[in-house]
Amino acid sequence: MGINSRLFSWEKYGTSKVGFYLRFVPEIFAFPKNHPASEWIRHAGSGHIPHAQLLISQNGGLAWPAVQRYVQSLVCTQGSCGACDGCIQHQQMAHPDVHYIFPVVASASGSGTSDSWIGEFRNFLKFNKFPLVRNWIEALDGAQKVVQISVKEAKRMGDLLSLTSHSGGYKILVIWLPERMHESAANKLLKTLEEPEPKTVILLVSHEEDGILGTIRSRCQTLYLPPWGRAEVERWLIDTRRMDPNQAKVLSALSGGEPGVALDFLENRERLIPLAEHFVEWLRLAFKKDLPGLQHWVDGVGSWNREQQRDFLVFAGGLLSQLERKRHQALRGFALDWFPEVPFNADGFAKLMDARKVAFMHQTLDDAFKDVGRNVNARLVFFDASLQLMKAF
Repeated sequence: MGINSRLFSWEKYGTSKVGFYLRFVPEIFAFPKNHPASEWIRHAGSGHIPHAQLLISQNGGLAWPAVQRYVQSLVCTQGSCGACDGCIQHQQMAHPDVHYIFPVVASASGSGTSDSWIGEFRNFLKFNKFPLVRNWIEALDGAQKVVQISVKEAKRMGDLLSLTSHSGGYKILVIWLPERMHESAANKLLKTLEEPEPKTVILLVSHEEDGILGTIRSRCQTLYLPPWGRAEVERWLIDTRRMDPNQAKVLSALSGGEPGVALDFLENRERLIPLAEHFVEWLRLAFKKDLPGLQHWVDGVGSWNREQQRDFLVFAGGLLSQLERKRHQALRGFALDWFPEVPFNADGFAKLMDARKVAFMHQTLDDAFKDVGRNVNARLVFFDASLQLMKAF
């Protein structure tokens, strides 16, 4: 039975889109006890704080909320109580000892800096507890512009860390998306990492490790935060969002186990329709070994921006996993039931799948995801992936 898309509609709740979205986003995210982020956050109270740390997660993953909880532990005298002045200031992104650097729209003079956009950034994070790069770019109206950490941020980073701490504690610099840092700013950051001011903590939050200078990575203590997991996201959506189990299963599968992606998909079903259409067409063309058709398909996907291409690959990975489960009759519904406007014989394709084929296809998607992140020519990436998909059939 198909999934009722009306159940995903914000209008059903008699509220605005923002109000609907806030219904599904908690103020404070409770980290699972067995997740690496939990131990890292607990370590903030040890007094042994590395001055430079790099957190890496997938887009829409747990890195940003983990950093926020970690910083709160550093500015609170009672171990992240959530109620003192330090905690409240931090939760409002207004603590005088905590500074933020993030990519913004580059100006003609290269002078765009984070402080010019801090109000927009605060507002963005109110509704995006697991922020996605694409959503920030859209908030900046920067889809066709250069969005980066600019040259002028280089001096600003040093100035911020040379300030006297207001509270007598740590001076903290949080850098979101260092992979989007201009080379001059990156070189200045490198010098800051090599010659740190006393009681400074620099926290870098990245979703593309390969985009960061190797010399910067080598000077940071690195923590990799894996996806929370599809089963965990599904349970989280059911338990804390009161979501229908079938809907939660769909969103957790499509998200690859990242809560921010699941919430984004929930609010943006219409944007997913082209991804569903292209996934179905891709499988059909690869199965038929239709090279001219695949070339035309590649030309279309190759014209998308990088974030759209990566969204598609994550989405496709979730659908492949569901096809394998459907083959083993371990799945009641199917994610594409959410898109009745996209006809697809899921049962027929599921019969063509086996563990070896699905593993090969997932590896193909993973390789393409990495190559897109490295700015490899997208048409070459997707054409090669299409050839690999043909081999799988």
